Amino acid sequence: MSDLQFWEYFFIIGSILTYICWGFVFAIQALLLMHGRPEAVEWLKGRYSYKSFRREMVAFMPMIYLFYILLEIVPGIIGLESAVIKFSPGELLERATEVLK
Repeated sequence: MSDLQFWEYFFIIGSILTYICWGFVFAIQALLLMHGRPEAVEWLKGRYSYKSFRREMVAFMPMIYLFYILLEIVPGIIGLESAVIKFSPGELLERATEVLK
């Protein structure tokens, strides 16, 4: 393996791992925002403007859906959660708009 190949792999794998890690954090916080948790509201106010939140929401939409399925749908199916909230990207943007403006 040459030095060039090493750096190519380094940046590709680093980008993938960064997407997964930050996507995990963003998805969890987005779902907490959907539930109206004050911690998520504080996190949103301290970190984002409306445009930056919308940009990251679009970028991490697959992660948000994955965690919605894992944390909302699956517990509802197996009976651990009685009420499953309905997720819609429009509603998430509305909540972010209310908090940020």
